[in-house]
Amino acid sequence: MYFGLRLVARPLMLAVMLSVGAAFFANVEPAQAVAPSAIPPYTLATFKGVAPSGLISPDDVAVSADGTSLWVGYGNGAATDGSGTKTSNVVEYNIATGAVVQNITEPVPGHIDGLKIDPATGEVWTNIDEDANPKVVIINPKNGKATTYTVSSSLITGGLDDLVFSGNDSAFVTASSQTSLTAPVIVEITVNEKKKKSSLTVTSVLPQSPATVFNVVTNKAEIGDTIGDPDSMTIDPAGELVLDDRVSHSLFIVRNPSATNPVLRVPLAQVTSPDVPVEVDDTIFTYSLTSGASSTAGTVFITDTTANIIYTLTKPYFPSNEVYSAANVLNDVVLVDLNTGFVVPIATGFAGVHGLAFLPTPVAIP
Repeated sequence: MYFGLRLVARPLMLAVMLSVGAAFFANVEPAQAVAPSAIPPYTLATFKGVAPSGLISPDDVAVSADGTSLWVGYGNGAATDGSGTKTSNVVEYNIATGAVVQNITEPVPGHIDGLKIDPATGEVWTNIDEDANPKVVIINPKNGKATTYTVSSSLITGGLDDLVFSGNDSAFVTASSQTSLTAPVIVEITVNEKKKKSSLTVTSVLPQSPATVFNVVTNKAEIGDTIGDPDSMTIDPAGELVLDDRVSHSLFIVRNPSATNPVLRVPLAQVTSPDVPVEVDDTIFTYSLTSGASSTAGTVFITDTTANIIYTLTKPYFPSNEVYSAANVLNDVVLVDLNTGFVVPIATGFAGVHGLAFLPTPVAIP
C-alpha cells in the first residue's frame, strides 16, 4: 500500500519559535485566561456563522473544494458508544456570509467524531461513535441525503474517529478505543456499491504496536512503541498519514511501507519546558485537504467544543511548511516543529479546542 507522493523538508525557524514561546510563557498565566486570544502576528476572530437552535458542541470541520462552504459536525452531547437517543448534526455554512446553507435534518445517529470531504466526489464522510458500535455516514452535499453504514468487522473492537481519503469510495480511518491489543489503529474502509445495497470492506493498515518506529527527535529507531490512544488523523503534503496518539503525546507519521523508516514518531513537548509533553488533537498543514491547493495566505478555522464557538485565525503570511495542532489539554492552538517536536502556542485560552481546518486564499501576483 502506497502513502507517499513526494518528500518535502519542513524547517520551521526554531529560533523564532523559541523567542515567541518564551515571551508567551513569561507574560501569560493560562489559568487566568477569560477569552481566547492570539499572539501577533496572528489575529483571532469569531466566525459569522451561528448554529441552528439546539445544536451544541461543534467538533470536526472541513472546507469545500471551492472554498465557499464550511462543514461542521455538532455532537450535541450524544453518547460516544452508540447508547442513548441523542443524535448529531452536520451543518454547511457559507463562509463569506456565515449563513446556514444546510442543516442535515436526517438523524445522524450517535456521536460524530471525524468529518472530511471526499476530493473525488465532494461527498461528506462522517464517523460516528469513537468508543463502540461505530457507523459511517456519507452525505450528498447537493441534497443533504445521508446514508448510514454500520461497521461490522473483527478488526474493529472499539469505535471510529478521524479519516482521510485513499481513493474513490475509500478512506483511511482511525480505529479508536480498541479493546483488543491485536486490533489495528488505522484501517482502510471501502464502500462497495451494488444495485440493491451497499456494503463496507475493512482492511488493516497499521497495528497498535508497529515492529519498529523511528524517533525523529532522537534520530534513533525504537522497539516496543504502542499507539495507545489514537485520535485525529490528517495527510501531509508528501501524502503521508499523520496520526496523533494521546498516550505517548506524539504524532506518528505513516509512510510508504517500502521506505527505510515506514513509521516515524514525533514526541511533542513545550518549547520552554522540553521535559513537559504535550497532548494534541487535530493537526493541519497549510493546504486544503479537499482541493489540494496551497497558499501563503489563508484562514484557520477552529472549533471550541465547550464554548460552542467557531473561530477564525489569520496572519499576513503562512509559510508553506507550517504545521498547527489543537493542544486539547493546554487548550491552545500551537505551531509544531516536526524536526524537534517543540510546540509554541499561537492562540490561547480556549475552553475546549478541538477541530481545525485550513482555507488557502489565492494571492495575486503583481
